[in-house]
Amino acid sequence: MATLKQLKIFLAVAESLQMSEAARCLYISQPTVSQTISELEREFDTALFHREPKYLRLTPAGKRLAEQARLMEEGYARLESAMREEPQKRTLRIGATLTIGNTMIAQVIRNLKTEYPDISPVVYVENTRNLEEKILHNQVDIALIEGVVVSDKIAKLPLVEDTLELICAKDHPFWGRDEIRAEELRGQDFILREQGSGTRSLFENYMHTASVPLNVVGESASSTAIIEMVIQNLGVSVLSRRCVKRYTSGSLIHACTIRDMPMNRYFYICYHTNRPVTSQMTDFIRVAKESI
Repeated sequence: MATLKQLKIFLAVAESLQMSEAARCLYISQPTVSQTISELEREFDTALFHREPKYLRLTPAGKRLAEQARLMEEGYARLESAMREEPQKRTLRIGATLTIGNTMIAQVIRNLKTEYPDISPVVYVENTRNLEEKILHNQVDIALIEGVVVSDKIAKLPLVEDTLELICAKDHPFWGRDEIRAEELRGQDFILREQGSGTRSLFENYMHTASVPLNVVGESASSTAIIEMVIQNLGVSVLSRRCVKRYTSGSLIHACTIRDMPMNRYFYICYHTNRPVTSQMTDFIRVAKESI
């Protein structure tokens, strides 16, 4: 196999068409140059130069070798330059739906940066509908999503199970109950997440199946804002157990389940199926699974 050193000597001869000139430029002896050319001709079993009385002339095989040798020389120069540079940062555009953004993405990102300091994450916290569009339009590389992703161009890997809960204030008739019937929700004032939210879409589907109309008196993209309105008994709501746990443990609100309405769901790791899974995406997936 031809070495880089042999190819450098060959290129020097190919450019000067004189072995003595090539030897002078490379600060080596002419016999070394001659021996190297002979070794290459034996290896490739072909003549690389026509020997003329005063100069050399490349054969067709010699021209092919010169072309490929220059490519290899350029490639090695790029390799050497890259290895001498500071380590490159691996940028990763991460999406998270609002429930995940409010409860767990910070922990995942902190663990990611600790384990892989060369990854430079950029985080976008939006609702399911918006993140699905960002994935499809190559505006995020990977996302943690709580809602239903419609496009079949997006991979959906289950990450962790989650549960929705009905929440109410101390002054509400539902306070203290472990379970209520779906029919009891008829006529209740609801403060829900915004349109496009996975949480809202799932609950609306459940209520539609139960044939119970929704009376929405408020909506917000902020779970905290919704909880504050519920605390003031402005209405009831349905949010992730992960969002309300801190408030229920402090008895600021009460959470209960709805009979015959299993509000379990999964958080998913999502990315575009037609784009390559990069090393930083693979590292993020592993860290997310370990963190949650």
